[in-house]
Amino acid sequence: MPKNSQAERPSLLLAAISARSLARSALRAGFTPLVADFFADVDTRETAHACRKLGGDIGRGLRWQSLGRALEALAELAPSPILGLVYGAGFEDRPELLKLIAERWKLLGNDADTVRRLKAPEIFFAELARLGIPHPLTARACPAKDAGWLTKKKGGAGGSHIVPSRFMKGAPDVYYQERVAGRAVSALFVGNASGARVLGFSEQWTAPRPPSLWRYGGAVRPAALSSKSARQMASAVRDLARTFKIKGLASADFLVNEGEALLLEINPRPGATLEIFDCGAKPLLRFHVEAVRHGRLPPSGLKFEDAMASAIVYAEHGGAAPSGMVWPGWSADRPKSSEWIDKNRPICTVVARGSTKSRAKRLAEERICKILACFQSVNRGDNGEPKGRNRRNAPGRAPERQRQGGAARQSAHR
Repeated sequence: MPKNSQAERPSLLLAAISARSLARSALRAGFTPLVADFFADVDTRETAHACRKLGGDIGRGLRWQSLGRALEALAELAPSPILGLVYGAGFEDRPELLKLIAERWKLLGNDADTVRRLKAPEIFFAELARLGIPHPLTARACPAKDAGWLTKKKGGAGGSHIVPSRFMKGAPDVYYQERVAGRAVSALFVGNASGARVLGFSEQWTAPRPPSLWRYGGAVRPAALSSKSARQMASAVRDLARTFKIKGLASADFLVNEGEALLLEINPRPGATLEIFDCGAKPLLRFHVEAVRHGRLPPSGLKFEDAMASAIVYAEHGGAAPSGMVWPGWSADRPKSSEWIDKNRPICTVVARGSTKSRAKRLAEERICKILACFQSVNRGDNGEPKGRNRRNAPGRAPERQRQGGAARQSAHR
C-alpha cells in the first residue's frame, strides 16, 4: 500500500490469538491494520502495515507482559492516528487484559465487565432463564448422575475444551451442561447496547479427535432454518444485546433441533465466521466501528446469492510446511516455509464458494484433502526434502502452531 494512502486511513490496533481475518477485514473497511497475535502468519504480515508475534507459551494464553509490549511497539509504527483497538478470540477468560488496554487506547468493542458477565455461567444462564430464552440445563457443580452431561471451561474458546463430564469432575473454572442433540447454528449480529441486528446465520461442524470430540471443523453460510427458528434466535439476540449492553460484532451459538433453538453462549467479539460473511458491499468492520462509536445499526441483514464455507486443516502427523510452496488463493493462515507443525495442530484455513451450502462445504473438504496430501508428500520426502527440516519444537518448547481462537472454534463454540 502506498505511504500516502496509509496516512489517509485511520489505524486500528488488532489483538487476538490469531488475527489474520481481522486484519483482512480491517483493510477492506478502509483502516490500516496493526496486528499482535501468536502466529504472524505469512498472509497476516502481507495484509498488516505492521505485525508483532506474541511471545510466551500459547497454551497459557494471552499475557499482558508480551501483549502490552507488542501493542506499544505497533502504536509507534502507526502511519496515521489510531482510532482504537479491536480484539478477537483469546480474551474471554481474561477480561482484566481489556481493562489494561482501555487505560491506553480506545477499546472498540465490549468492555471488560460485559465480557466477564457474559462468560460467568451463574450470571449468563440466570439471565436466559429470566428472559425465557431456551437453553440446555446448566450447573456449576457436577450432577450426581452425570451421564449425558458435558464439562465446559469457563470462558473457553474452541471446542477442544468440551469433554464428557466424567473426565473432568471437580476441575476448577468449569461448568456442566446437559448434552442435547441438534445442529450447531451461529447467528452473526451487531449490537449497539440497546438492540441488535442479526446479519446472517451459519452452520458449524466438528473435526473430532479423542478426547476432543467437539473440536471445531468449519462453518458454512447460509444455515438451513425455518422462519420460526430464525425469528426466535433473532429475538433472543436482541434481548441479550439490551440486557448485557453488547456493542459491535458478536455471535450467538445455538443448537437447533426440530424447530427449537437452544442458546449455548454469546461470543462478544468478531469471530470465526467473519470471513464467510465479510464479502458484501458493506465491510463488516465498518458495521462494528459504527455501532461501537456511534450506536448505528445496519438497516437490514446481509444478502448473498451463493454459499460460502471455511474450514480448518489439522495436521494428521507432525511435519514441516513445504519449503517454497505456492499456496492456493483459497487458503489462509499460511505458515512460514519449513515451519514445524505438530500433529493435530492447524496447518491453515481453507475457504470455498458454491451454489449451495452442501456444495460449498464439499469443496472445502476437498481442499482440506489437497493440503494434507501436499504435506504428507513433502514429509515423506517425496520432494527430496528431509522430514522434519528446521523443526522448531525442541524438547521443552511450546508447539509452534497451536490455535485457541482460530481453530475454535467446536461444535457450536467459537
